[in-house]
Amino acid sequence: MCLAACGSHSPSGGGGPTTPTANAPQISCPADLTVSSVQAAAQAVTYDAPKVTDGTAPVTTTCSPASGASFPLGTTTVTCQASDATARQASCSFKVTLKGFSIAVKKYDVIGDSFTSGENGLPAVLDVPNSFPTKLQASFDAVYPGQGATVIPHGDPGKPMSVIVENLVTYVNADKPDAVLVEGGYNDLLSDCGLGPVNATPCESSMTRVQLGFRDCIRKSKERNVAYVFVATLTPPGPVLPGAPRDRRISNDAILQANALIRQTAAAEGGVLADVYPLFVGHEAEYVDTDGLHLRPAGYQVMADVFFAAIQKTVTQTPLAFRFPH
Repeated sequence: MCLAACGSHSPSGGGGPTTPTANAPQISCPADLTVSSVQAAAQAVTYDAPKVTDGTAPVTTTCSPASGASFPLGTTTVTCQASDATARQASCSFKVTLKGFSIAVKKYDVIGDSFTSGENGLPAVLDVPNSFPTKLQASFDAVYPGQGATVIPHGDPGKPMSVIVENLVTYVNADKPDAVLVEGGYNDLLSDCGLGPVNATPCESSMTRVQLGFRDCIRKSKERNVAYVFVATLTPPGPVLPGAPRDRRISNDAILQANALIRQTAAAEGGVLADVYPLFVGHEAEYVDTDGLHLRPAGYQVMADVFFAAIQKTVTQTPLAFRFPH
C-alpha cells in the first residue's frame, strides 16, 4: 500500500515516472501559557508562533485569538490552523490563562442621593442600568470574577446630607458591609446656593452642613467597624440647553468650596477620597445631563471608575495562585 508521499502514477499508464507530492502540512502549537498578577479585566498577550512543517507552498498559518490580542481573565483556548496550496489543513490548540488578584473586601454599601439611584436630567427618571453602582458592580465582576464582590446601592433622591447620615446608620447596621461609599451634598447646595452668590449666609451654612455630613458618615461608619469609607467630591455644573425641562445647576464656586471642605474632612477623619470633580472639568457637556446637575451614562461611568480606582489603590489585593484547569 502506498501513501500520498509515494507519489501518483500518470493517468496514461505505461509505467512512466511518478510526480512526488509533499506531505500534508503538520502544525505543532506552543505549550500552554500562564500570565499572573494581571491588574485589569484583560491584557494583551504575545505568544510564540506554532511550528509548521511539510505542505505544498505557500503554507499559511493563522491563530485565533492572534498573538498580541487582548485576553480576558481566566482560560482562553487558542486555535491555530495551517493550510497549504492544495487546501490541505492541519490544526492544533493550546491554552492561555490569565490570573489576576483576590480582593480582600467583598461587600460595599453605596449611600447617597439621586446620583446613587442613577437619576438623569429628565424629571424623575431613574436609569438604574446606567447608575454608577451598577457600573461599579460590572467592574468588580470583570476584574475579580467569581469572588463574590457585591455593591449594594442605597440611593434616596432629593435628600440632604443629614438624611444621608441617618440612612447610612440604618443600612450599615443591616448590611454589615466591609466598605462604605458616600456621595451627596447636592440637595443642600441646590436649596441654599443654586446659582446665587457663594458668600451668602444660606449658601455658607449649606456648605458647612455638607462638610459635617461627610464627617458624620465617616465617623459613624468607623464606629460600626467599617474598614474603609470612600467619599466622593461633587461634580461641576453642566450646560442647560434652551427649552430644557428644568435648570438645577449649582454655582461652580459653591461646588469648589464644598469640595475643598470634603477633601479636608476625608483627610482629617481617615476617609478615602474619590476625587470625581477634576475628571469632569472640560467634559461637562459630555458627562452632565440637560438639567445641569444629574449625569449622563458617560458621567456615571466616570464616577464608577473613580471609586473603583480608589478601591484598588486602598484595599489589600493578593495575586491569585496559578493552577491549570482539569
